[in-house]
Amino acid sequence: MNVPELPAELVDLIGRYEFAFLVSIGDLGPHTTPQHPTLTGRSFTITAPGPVTCRNITANPAVTLLWPPSTSDGHALIIDGHATLRDYTLEIAPTLAVLHHTATSTATSRRCADCRRFNLAPPAQLSRIGQLPRAGS
Repeated sequence: MNVPELPAELVDLIGRYEFAFLVSIGDLGPHTTPQHPTLTGRSFTITAPGPVTCRNITANPAVTLLWPPSTSDGHALIIDGHATLRDYTLEIAPTLAVLHHTATSTATSRRCADCRRFNLAPPAQLSRIGQLPRAGS
């Protein structure tokens, strides 16, 4: 199956951020580390992840990359994905991305009119994780 590249709009957005936080989940809960993921084609690469991240990925490959906003009223970019550890390099296949407006303490209503969602997983993978109805449902 030919996997399409990430949408050009999303690639452009990623290039605007300086670094991301990698969130993995282990027995003791979430573990967050600042990283500089490299986008190659359709996946992200993180070299030399720490031992806790490696242990977490081995037990639970679901991860999140969070690029924080550069201003207090900016947008955060959040990408969920599936991580694979190979030769002490982490490869992350993205499944969902959200460009999310940061809430402010003075906000009186939801300000997501300019938020953007990208479904990135192939349809077969989405149906396996319950995001699309199965055939005949």
